[in-house]
Amino acid sequence: MTTSTIKRRRSTNMTTSVEGASFSSRSPSASDSWITYREDHINPFTHRLRINSRLAMVKIYILTVVLLPLRLIGCFLSLCCAWVFAKIGMIGLSEGQLNAKPLFGWRKRVQKISAFFMRMLYACGSFHYISYKGKCAAAKDAPILVVAPHSSYVDSIIVAATGPPAIVAKQETSNIPLLGKIITFAQPIYVQREDSHSRQNTVRTIVERARSEDDWSHVIIFAEGTCTNRKALIKFKPGAFYPGVPVQPVLLKYPNKYDTFTWTWDGPGALKLLWLTLSTFYNNCEIEYLPVYYPNEDEKADPFLYAENVRDVMARALGVPTSEYSFEDVVMMTRARSLNVPCSADIIEIERCLFHLDLLNSSRVLKLAGKYSSTQNRHNMDITRFSEFLNINATDAHLHKLYAILDYKHTGAINLKTFFLSALFCIFKSGDTMEFLRAVSTLYASGNADQLTNEQFFAILKHCDKLSKKKLRTLCLRIGELKAGNGITFDDFENYTRNHEEYKFLFIKHEHIQMRLKK
Repeated sequence: MTTSTIKRRRSTNMTTSVEGASFSSRSPSASDSWITYREDHINPFTHRLRINSRLAMVKIYILTVVLLPLRLIGCFLSLCCAWVFAKIGMIGLSEGQLNAKPLFGWRKRVQKISAFFMRMLYACGSFHYISYKGKCAAAKDAPILVVAPHSSYVDSIIVAATGPPAIVAKQETSNIPLLGKIITFAQPIYVQREDSHSRQNTVRTIVERARSEDDWSHVIIFAEGTCTNRKALIKFKPGAFYPGVPVQPVLLKYPNKYDTFTWTWDGPGALKLLWLTLSTFYNNCEIEYLPVYYPNEDEKADPFLYAENVRDVMARALGVPTSEYSFEDVVMMTRARSLNVPCSADIIEIERCLFHLDLLNSSRVLKLAGKYSSTQNRHNMDITRFSEFLNINATDAHLHKLYAILDYKHTGAINLKTFFLSALFCIFKSGDTMEFLRAVSTLYASGNADQLTNEQFFAILKHCDKLSKKKLRTLCLRIGELKAGNGITFDDFENYTRNHEEYKFLFIKHEHIQMRLKK
């Protein structure tokens, strides 16, 4: 069940939000709109936590005072104990020795003790019990554990509960106080981001451990690569599947009344979630081991096919759909939000609609944008006038979907500027910020006039990330002084910033954000 816009399938394993407003991160806005509040579609990167029970609120506030401080102390002491045993276990071991052979003898027993204290950390943090389904296969049979869905920092509980296995982490992780030493003691596979051969080296290390006669631990990988709301499985990153070795799918579930764990791109912050989690009597976690997945020859040759097939197996076991969203979509949504583009949470769906409507053509959209200032009722346009303005059949399903997304206030009318800002972002998303701002300037300029008033200039530059109001005022003053009060044009702005190092970020390309859509 994979579609560009995915239908919701109810599951008994999924915890849905409780209606109310107590912990809603914010009300409907241009930033999080259509998909977030539609019941028949899913955006895996949004999460709304609502608690409307007064009794639940009273419990939270009481436990915040009575229980939370004790839990924080318990978590810290557990972390310190785990660190102490990690230090003891690494006495006399160089980094090279730690990476060359698995731990054995007394060091292996000390590693288990360190993992026990990490498990105690989660017990102190309200996860008293973990229920298990299935059986964890031996590392020889399945060197890699593929874990999904990945929805929270709490997901690391599986590392403490499984041995511990080795994780794949960036090298900088080893420098984290206390935690870095504990992770290093688990013999992880560190990734050097500055090394262009990092992925190949990681794959080679996994393969070497899998084929070695030594007793290496599992390698655990969260295949989605980013946190989602567990309502769908997004595309798996292929890293776990490049080695072509058998993997064991592992499902993580949190069957609790309130979902105080899900930490997504658009939702409650980490500190709020941590507070609510620690202010609960107890929380449930379930780990389910599925049968080992043995790849066929086609899957060994194509890691993307391998990843997709494993994802399908896990989605069926969870009772949720798969989604065409991916980690790269989070990058695009983040950039849209940084440029103050409306409906940034829905920008992927907007791009898909524009693609099918042939509205990702820059010349066509810029030509339409030139008519913006002279268009009547541009701030209050119904679907009929919108279709006429775009010269698109009013019965087109993609047009109606686009209109529904842009009508995030559910008034039956849209602001045409919302459409243009979203469309121009989708067209120029991989270019530099200056290119996007030049396109946006057509929406704020008065007719064909080249000169911009200060108000128009400020309105354009509010779509520029990294420019505060103070910097904007300073910029206006400096350019105005150079022009001797003759007004500012967009060319003046571009020429000035191009020659000043502090504005270099305006000319950085974002070529890593690419369109991946096909007819």
